[in-house]
Amino acid sequence: MVTNHLSKIYILLIFISTFSCETPKHLTKKGNKLLEKEFYYDACTYYFKALNKNSVFIKAKEGLKNAGEKQIDAYLDNFFKNKSYGNKRKAIYNYLDAVKLKDKIETYSINIEISQMYRRDYNTLLDEYVEKSYNNALEFLNNENFPEAEELFHEISILKPNFRDVNSMKDIATYEPIYRKANKLLEIKKFRTSYYEFDKIPLNYKKCREKKNLAQNEAMYSIAILKFENHTTSTGLENSISSQIVDKLISINNPFLKIVDRRLTNTIINEQILGMSGQVKEKTNAKAGELIGAKAVLSGNLATCNQTQIPLEKIFKKGWFRTIKTIYNEDKTKSYDTTFEKIKYNIIKGSNNVEIGFNFQLTSTESGEILISKLINKSKKDEVYYAQSNLDYRKIFPGNWIWQNRKSSDDYISSSKSEKRALDRLFRSKKNLLSTDQLTNNIINQITNQVTQQINNYNPEND
Repeated sequence: MVTNHLSKIYILLIFISTFSCETPKHLTKKGNKLLEKEFYYDACTYYFKALNKNSVFIKAKEGLKNAGEKQIDAYLDNFFKNKSYGNKRKAIYNYLDAVKLKDKIETYSINIEISQMYRRDYNTLLDEYVEKSYNNALEFLNNENFPEAEELFHEISILKPNFRDVNSMKDIATYEPIYRKANKLLEIKKFRTSYYEFDKIPLNYKKCREKKNLAQNEAMYSIAILKFENHTTSTGLENSISSQIVDKLISINNPFLKIVDRRLTNTIINEQILGMSGQVKEKTNAKAGELIGAKAVLSGNLATCNQTQIPLEKIFKKGWFRTIKTIYNEDKTKSYDTTFEKIKYNIIKGSNNVEIGFNFQLTSTESGEILISKLINKSKKDEVYYAQSNLDYRKIFPGNWIWQNRKSSDDYISSSKSEKRALDRLFRSKKNLLSTDQLTNNIINQITNQVTQQINNYNPEND
């Protein structure tokens, strides 16, 4: 007990010492040590942490002011040196670093001054640097070196956001190469790829809106969904598959996919294929699809649907129920009396299995060519095998007995821990058996997802 108590105290001390390292006082001490070693920026970092925990901790504020002033002086010294050496860009960013640190320190109500002389020199350097960078960027742009031009225009837009027409020039450097690429793709009739390139550009850039719409219209692929056939005894499933495919094709928001109104499709198909079958029917389907403006027709048939049910079966099993009684003795001690009662519990088992085969075909109305054809076979099985009792299963033990009301030499209670664990698992096993309808719906969902994905991925421009 003493050892256990000491170990708890030791753990508590470690916990306290670990978190005490993050107190404002300790963080300030770390900052002070770094300040002594002239690591001013790192010292500021620790003072910031200390003040984030306690914004009025005086020693941290004093340390931050001291370290901050020294770090800002270092930035300004570098500003002066780079300015003297003609390194205008470096000097500009030295000054900006100083201002950035000053602004951050001032959020903790600590005032630090930067001489106006530096500000005037910075503005002069900035004007000179931006002017030169702008001219260089224009030259890059004229030579169609778009990435270099974009980089310079982008920097200018940050350093001096309202400088001349820098933002429009930056847009040209950024979007012109994409615009040209999209136009070339449009010319070679790669409409889908062209559309996605135009999609990277603001619609108000040149004729982007007009050409993006043109690419989309040219890439539009309208599909007529025919009435699916059913070669099984499970009526109505073909309609469920068809409806789900339509809903999912619409919900994916493919900008190039258009589903033709099924009512119009069915009317024309029925008129065209009246009394026809076989290859004639296939050609008529394509022709009818063409008549309603579809570029392809989707047909399908439910080839197989097998449902197998093994009803729930209840099997009686013999076991033992343990009862432990507490006995209070005269000498105030306790003893326990363990008894086992013969009981029966149930084993419930059953299973459902569904197998579905669905064939679909996407046919071009222009050429009659089969674009996609696939037979999808899916199966789902669910089963239960569990133990059941109104008693507390944790007190039920495996074993066997001959007669419930009298003893037998063949009666036994299993002392095997593994058998007890196995029985407990049976009592905890899942008890809900999915119906064949539920399994069927799961399979239909998988089938319609697969059909939708294949149609969505189909790109006629790759043929």
